[in-house]
Amino acid sequence: MKTLLMAVNILLPVLSVGLSTARDANERPAKELTAASHQIHWPVGFEPKNADAFVHNEIWIQAPAMVIWNNLITAGDWPGWYSNSLDVQVESSDRRTLQAKTAFTWKTFGFPIQSTINEFIPFSRIGWFGNGTGIKAYHTWLIVEKEGGCQVITEESQVGPSAIKFNIEQPTAMHDAHNWWLTALKYRSEHSASR
Repeated sequence: MKTLLMAVNILLPVLSVGLSTARDANERPAKELTAASHQIHWPVGFEPKNADAFVHNEIWIQAPAMVIWNNLITAGDWPGWYSNSLDVQVESSDRRTLQAKTAFTWKTFGFPIQSTINEFIPFSRIGWFGNGTGIKAYHTWLIVEKEGGCQVITEESQVGPSAIKFNIEQPTAMHDAHNWWLTALKYRSEHSASR
């Protein structure tokens, strides 16, 4: 009996580590789907409910849609006002401005990303695919002009093992970075609109 108890005491921690590892392998990032905008156009496979990770952010900006839009599409300027973007290289005629179907490379969260514009509706919608090591993403922006300014919504869905790992290890990083991006866009747009 004493030998059986010793065996159980030795095996129990080993079994619990095995169960913990199995659980962790199936763990998925938390997604708050209730905030997802019904106005966003998602490519197949990137719908928030099907993605491995999803985030929604929005902000009110007291500036015209044209001003906000121009700040968003001038990607070559992003590092000057949104420090989570680096080394932006745009494959367009002026090497700075996003256009329909434009490809661009950049770094965000220190990761190199290859992006291609998928949706481009001036002053209203822009969305791009982003590919990195072990991750595919779709990032979209929606500008809804109203009296006195615009509601700006940005959402991103991600799929792949790197998306799962990153969003489990840093569950608020993408939301926080998009909030930071929106806040910087608000400041830049409101100040350039008032000049």
